Amino acid sequence: MSSLLRFAISLSNLCDQICATTKSFAVRASGGGGGAEATETAVVEKPRLRRFEVLVGSPMPFGATVMDGGVNFAIHSSGAVSATLCLMSVSDLEELERTEPDWKQNRVTEQINFDPLINKTGDIWHAFLKGDFVDMLYGYKFDGKFSPGEGHYYDSSRILLDPYAKAVISREQYGTLGPDGNCWPQMAGMVPSADNAFDWEGDLPLSNSQRDLIIYEMHVRGFTKHESSNTSYPGTYRGVVEKLDHLKELGINCIELMPCQEYNELEYFSYNSVLGDYRMNFWGYSTLNYFSPMLRYSYAGTRNCGRDAINEVKFLVIMDVVFNHTAEGNEKGPTISFRGVDNSVYYMLAPKPLGCCQCVRGCDRRRYPNDRHPLSSPPLIDMISNDPILRGVKLIAEAWDAGGLYQVGSFPHWGIWSEWNGKYRDIVRQFIKGTDGFSGAFAECLCGSPNLYQQGGRKPWNSINFVCAHDGFTLADLVTYNKKHNLANGEDNMDGESHNNSWNCGQSLVLFSCKIYYDHFAGRRICKSSGEAIKEKANAELFPLPHGLSSLDDFPTADRLQWHGHAPGTPDWSETSRFVAFSLIDSAKREIYIAFNTSHLPVTVALPERPGFRWEPLVDSSKPTPYDFLSSDVPERDTAIKQYAHFLDANLQLPVAVPPNTAPASAGIFAMEESMVMRLRAIFLDVNRLFDARAVAVFSSSRFKYFNFDACAGNIWN
Repeated sequence: MSSLLRFAISLSNLCDQICATTKSFAVRASGGGGGAEATETAVVEKPRLRRFEVLVGSPMPFGATVMDGGVNFAIHSSGAVSATLCLMSVSDLEELERTEPDWKQNRVTEQINFDPLINKTGDIWHAFLKGDFVDMLYGYKFDGKFSPGEGHYYDSSRILLDPYAKAVISREQYGTLGPDGNCWPQMAGMVPSADNAFDWEGDLPLSNSQRDLIIYEMHVRGFTKHESSNTSYPGTYRGVVEKLDHLKELGINCIELMPCQEYNELEYFSYNSVLGDYRMNFWGYSTLNYFSPMLRYSYAGTRNCGRDAINEVKFLVIMDVVFNHTAEGNEKGPTISFRGVDNSVYYMLAPKPLGCCQCVRGCDRRRYPNDRHPLSSPPLIDMISNDPILRGVKLIAEAWDAGGLYQVGSFPHWGIWSEWNGKYRDIVRQFIKGTDGFSGAFAECLCGSPNLYQQGGRKPWNSINFVCAHDGFTLADLVTYNKKHNLANGEDNMDGESHNNSWNCGQSLVLFSCKIYYDHFAGRRICKSSGEAIKEKANAELFPLPHGLSSLDDFPTADRLQWHGHAPGTPDWSETSRFVAFSLIDSAKREIYIAFNTSHLPVTVALPERPGFRWEPLVDSSKPTPYDFLSSDVPERDTAIKQYAHFLDANLQLPVAVPPNTAPASAGIFAMEESMVMRLRAIFLDVNRLFDARAVAVFSSSRFKYFNFDACAGNIWN
């Protein structure tokens, strides 16, 4: 069974169990922050309803861990002078409410005081408990110095979430306030049991080479929440499982999940008068707990994921994890977990309050046995790179931060880190836009950005190539707007990047680049714009070209690369050049010719002469969908001409007459094929081509059906 499928099943089953536990549970935390001020609920002690045998326990592993005969609790707190384990049970609270009407919920039903002489090793507090843990929840209270100026926030009146909790109880339904209208319900950890352990059945991470990845950035809720996804469980982990075949159809082999650790979507909860709705933290880059799946991405009451139906689908899984801040925010934010447990250990503190987010010091990869982790502004890179466990995980860095630090190409990599190539995005957008002086830089991008990565000993596939991600313009915005239109966010269009270099930027060129293609779509043939779903007709035009290119196989790798201009072998790298073309030839003499014309005028070029071969166009971005990508659905030349003419007659109301050996003004991906093996795939064949303005052209050679844009110029440096 695929790692992704098992991962989704694990998350979904765990969240279903959490949902069943949290039906009657609601507690509140003290502290402020977010869109609404949190209120404090006093902890009222009550005679014990259960009895636990308390033993010494073990300082490792951290968190609550099922062991033979009971559960071990361990937590690090260096400055605390006392520690108390607080246990709560839904059934106990319900019984108290039934038998004692004046007894309210939100109370602790069991407290275990740790003996510092017995239940403490170094700075780790620990205990082993034997007893009945059915439906049991837990948290901690710590007493110690309260001095924010020194970085200490100990407060024995607060129940804190265990940073190593494996499941978090919070609100049950996405985007709903509690009965008291509080945006910050207290988070309680769920005591694990042997019954809720997930069986991975010996499944191991896939060993796909990083050079072959086509990455799909996915928001678990956004991916299937729109009605067009036609899923039984929209907006959930199970909805993702339902759409694995769709991703396979796209040619995707790797999925990057945007944050799916527990976070508070109501962190910035406020009314948006523009949309007539409430503003939420949708992306999830504000983690509450790193080891607990986002509860509200589950679909309560459904426990069968249908493993057998799709167990042959294989995807690598990347988890997007942000460590440069948490939901506790700056020193004015709510105290939920890390700050109250051990602020100076869990956070990297500035000498003076910054009024911004703090960096989290560390995490544990063992809790998420997936394939890879991209880290936003990761600290302690040297320790991570040499960690015996983390070193085996291919790591991706977003090498810039909100403070202005920008390290794309200079990020300390230790030979194992890849990077989001933000320079690729900016250069490609400017070249496609038609900005002067970018043809040479664009060519470097096509070759895997050797100017950034070759000298440091890295490979082309250490560059994660993308033109759109969740940051900034989405793909639909990029090909629609010249400037941002974020008024619907309710922040007076002040949020978001203003420097977008947008001008109908083509997504297909990323597939020609070496090496890794990174994409961000929002769902089933849906390309999201800010605040709205683009209409289906527009989506249908955005879908086929990247879809067709990424699904091709058997592409000739670059044994030889040659750059071209208007004439073969004469590239133009001048300041005003807006035409870039190159060809790749492998040992079997298969050849592909790819060209980009980003000027406002068409240009005529001569294709390389290849005696005994003829050129075939495969892709023509100047044509309307579905004629921009010519697949095996158009098996004969005459049929293709008729279909194209019929399309123009029906949609453009223009008469069309296409002579047998002439070409209308356009551009295309050309295939060169032996004359005796004619497999006509296109409308026209000619050596001299007129490339339409603002178009991408690709031609290819030899006898192959579909091919995979795997290498392009990538083998030129390796």
